[in-house]
Amino acid sequence: PSCAARIAASVEAGILGFHMFEKGQQFYGGDGIVSKGVENTINNIGRLGREGMRETDKEIIRIMLED
Repeated sequence: PSCAARIAASVEAGILGFHMFEKGQQFYGGDGIVSKGVENTINNIGRLGREGMRETDKEIIRIMLED
């Protein structure tokens, strides 16, 4: 996605977090890639980007080279 799309997604996530905070809601460890503790969740996101996207990156390159 473009830089503008990434910024928009980040702003939207921030607004969602704020609204959840206002309502006393939160995500808990075990909700998707959320783990107990911020550092553990950050590690999960890093792992997803580093390991999980490896095959995705290869497939994107294959698609781009087809044209």
